[in-house]
Amino acid sequence: MFRLALARVPTLAALRCAPRVASRTPLTLRTAIRAPSNITKKYYAESFTTGDEVPPEVANLSAEKYHAEADEFLESLQDDLEALSQKYPESVPEVELTQGVMQLELGGLGSYVINKQPPNKQIWLASPISGPNRFDFYNGEWVSLRDGTKLLEVLNKEVNDAVEEEEVNLLQ
Repeated sequence: MFRLALARVPTLAALRCAPRVASRTPLTLRTAIRAPSNITKKYYAESFTTGDEVPPEVANLSAEKYHAEADEFLESLQDDLEALSQKYPESVPEVELTQGVMQLELGGLGSYVINKQPPNKQIWLASPISGPNRFDFYNGEWVSLRDGTKLLEVLNKEVNDAVEEEEVNLLQ
């Protein structure tokens, strides 16, 4: 069905040779191509990049619940990381939380950014080790719907790599 729709799309050469509209305006690709009426748009709340459906618990999370859970998580994480920073200042030299954005420096590993994304109701992690990821509040935890990893598991592993003196379990 999609191939049939593409077969009807005029080529750029055909557009150049197409007759002009009476008002002498050029026929553009935008006006020549119309999306078939049977194609529907999918929104964030319906699916995500892998094509799977978003669980109803995630899709129906209220803004108030999201903010409460995200703020509580980030503030508790900040408390744990600041305590760790006091104990191991070389391993965790900087922890700062401002307006839903946490900046974290782990000695030997690099800089992290952990921040709220209210439009998507997610917490995003930018890690120099594991890279970028997004986490949704699912079953009482911040979980990546792409690969099932949990935000706390990623952070605990990477903080443990930075603090080699003892095993660290954040928010436990």
